[in-house]
Amino acid sequence: MKKYLLTLGLLVGALGQSMAATTYFTENFDNLNAWTTKGDSSATVSGNVLTFGRGNSAGDIFSLATFSNGYVNFQYRGVANVDGGGYFGISQGFPGNHTWLAGSSSRFPTPFTLINDGTWRSYSIQFSGTGHLMLEQFANDTPGQAQFRGLSVTDVAVTAVPEPESYAMLLAGLGLMGVAIKRKKSK
Repeated sequence: MKKYLLTLGLLVGALGQSMAATTYFTENFDNLNAWTTKGDSSATVSGNVLTFGRGNSAGDIFSLATFSNGYVNFQYRGVANVDGGGYFGISQGFPGNHTWLAGSSSRFPTPFTLINDGTWRSYSIQFSGTGHLMLEQFANDTPGQAQFRGLSVTDVAVTAVPEPESYAMLLAGLGLMGVAIKRKKSK
């Protein structure tokens, strides 16, 4: 019984930690009012998704606000089996000295790799220093290869929010454990 309570306690603790994050910035991509561009950016938003209307170097977009030492959390979807697409970084200007922290091309490696498999994936990437957030489609000549949504800047890493099916499986598993314990007690 202690083992089951410990497991449940760890689960609740992990969920509690992600809820304790201080959020400094949230972007749902219903518009680009909190962003500026370099030159003729082809960044567009539709259905709360940021994408780029041109291919390679489709124009960086930069957050108007600057951020210091935190985590950037977002969802990314890149077209399956494509080398190139989305990039995320920090820049000291519009443009300026910048550092790419995550990208999706093996030809232009970054510290963290964004996966191009056609599914939405959640990322939480730590950055240090001060700068503007920077997003771009790069290293690919086909428009629309990189999509971003649900971006936030927090003081701690935020884990992905489980889908409802995950909660259903968790509850079913807990129910089965309860039945097993009850059967064991009745023997």
